[in-house]
Amino acid sequence: MMHSKRPNDAVRIGPTDRQTAAIDRAVANRRMIGRQVEAAAADEGRAWYAIRTRVNCEKAVDKTMVDAGIGTWLPLRKVEGKVRRGRMLPASYQPVIWGLLFVHVAMNGEAWHGLMSIKHVLAVLGDDSGPKPVIEKEFNRFRSMVTLGVYGDKPAGWKPMVGEYAVIGAGAAFGQGAMVNGFKGRRRDRVLVTLFGGSMPFEVPLAILVKP
Repeated sequence: MMHSKRPNDAVRIGPTDRQTAAIDRAVANRRMIGRQVEAAAADEGRAWYAIRTRVNCEKAVDKTMVDAGIGTWLPLRKVEGKVRRGRMLPASYQPVIWGLLFVHVAMNGEAWHGLMSIKHVLAVLGDDSGPKPVIEKEFNRFRSMVTLGVYGDKPAGWKPMVGEYAVIGAGAAFGQGAMVNGFKGRRRDRVLVTLFGGSMPFEVPLAILVKP
């Protein structure tokens, strides 16, 4: 009885040409993303930009940016601990505006692609022409408000209708114009605010909306 001397095909078979090509593309893509993120971290021509992240992912995105050498500022405020189910929960730090993070980058096409490749990043705020740097005066005013902890509700005694324009009368976005996009619950409005160079959904208490 003759036995084949060929080794077991299952042992000798490696990646197919198609699989090898896919692996090569994935490696090249990772290298390209790395170069793009490095471009965002370049020193020359830096400015502050506002980026939108997934809610509750602000700190994760902030850490990824810092690890990549990109300057960031995540506005946080201290929230005192609460008693829940008989337990005292410790104080925590939460974003002043959920889904908002500032980055100090040299923005160009390559840098933009690098930022957008980072997990949980949704957009770089801007207009139809592209990302827009944050106006320095507006940015410094906002930083001062966060540093001083200037927040709180301001009773308005006026309830706008959906599609009506209003002005935010207190809190981090004080003085910003807003269009009411809908309601959430009894005390909060879901509004679309022009904020830091771009439009983004921003939930604010109904009590702080005032008539323009």
